[in-house]
Amino acid sequence: MKKMVFIGLLLIGLILFIMGGGAKWNMAVASFVDEQSGRVFAQLIQKEETVEEIEFERVLTLVERQPIYMKGATFIRIGELEANQPVAITGEDEEYYELRLGKIPVFVRKGQGTIEKKKLPVFVQTERLAAVKTLRKTAVYNDKDLQSTVLAQLEEGYRYPIVQEEEDWYIVKIGERPGYIDKRSVVLDEGLPVLVYHHIVPRDWMKTMASTVSLENFEQQMGYLAERQFETLTAQQLYDYLEGRLVVPGKAVLITFDDGLLSSKEYAYPILKQYGFTALQHIISSRTYRAQGIQRYDAEGPIQFLTAEEMKEITDVFQLEAHTYGLHNLNKELGTGIALEHVKEEIFADLQRNMEQVPAAVSLAYPYGHYNEEFIAAAKEAGLLIGFTTTEGYATIDVSNYEVSRFGMTEKRSFEQFAAYVDGDMTWQ
Repeated sequence: MKKMVFIGLLLIGLILFIMGGGAKWNMAVASFVDEQSGRVFAQLIQKEETVEEIEFERVLTLVERQPIYMKGATFIRIGELEANQPVAITGEDEEYYELRLGKIPVFVRKGQGTIEKKKLPVFVQTERLAAVKTLRKTAVYNDKDLQSTVLAQLEEGYRYPIVQEEEDWYIVKIGERPGYIDKRSVVLDEGLPVLVYHHIVPRDWMKTMASTVSLENFEQQMGYLAERQFETLTAQQLYDYLEGRLVVPGKAVLITFDDGLLSSKEYAYPILKQYGFTALQHIISSRTYRAQGIQRYDAEGPIQFLTAEEMKEITDVFQLEAHTYGLHNLNKELGTGIALEHVKEEIFADLQRNMEQVPAAVSLAYPYGHYNEEFIAAAKEAGLLIGFTTTEGYATIDVSNYEVSRFGMTEKRSFEQFAAYVDGDMTWQ
């Protein structure tokens, strides 16, 4: 029987060779013989080419090396394009040519190159794979060979999206062309740290460690971020990073607050403002009506929530985000958020009411971190781009934008744990 199977496989191989007509095949034939029935399962895999020649109407070739800029609040230098390296451009204005780094619009100053119609090797794979962090200025080569010419240089201390890896190389797209990064010259990006706080009070006034961080520890944590020159990101910047549309610094962090507590205005706001940091404030909008106007903070009384007027006073630091209108309650029998008992249409209606007070919201923090497909569908329909969970981890591009991990800060967290997390050194089993 085995002899017959072997002969059969040879015949199949001969037929495929004849059908190929001289074409180059990359074949892997996997066979499994069922000893009882004698059935043979064979799988043929044809590897598709990922680079092909395409003609572009406007191709820029520099005569001198030029900086590559990304446009934010200002122009940020994120690399250099080498001379004599043709790249496709997608637009221009009076001062700059526009091209793409992956899906990111980037810019090269005019006056140092020529424009012509030309064919380029184009990487046709479009899905983002991951990101890498540069620890030093990093060369991007034209081929998978350290002796090949250099297409571009990436700046030190940033996170760059890559689209594929092949053996010892990561692949990035620059001006529609594939560029190759030696794996030994960079590290894989572990993802962005996202901190979540709730209640900040002086240590002597603390009644519980649950969802609470002392003012003293918060000051130490923010001081550490400032000393190490971390940059705080917005929810929109996080979304762009997750979509592969933004190069962000290696030292970047998101600071989030849930529930819209008055203590965050009283104690966190001045410290964040002192260091020039921004943060997200997820608002339970039904609770903003429990008081009116400007309140006096009372550490001895019941938990106080920000009023509509108080929220206006903190928007230079806090971006106001969604946290539902009336679904932030717990079913004590089931131990789950009551939002899970509602259908998509009901959750959507609640989010619409929530967003009447936070119309610029980009993100949603799920109450208690509890969510399901109905909740995600409602968030999408409401126009929200990010869903924050309470699952511990980093924000990574290989996970849904509606299941973003965070790191919950309480007084039980040690400073060493905080530092390990923001520095990208923490791992989970």
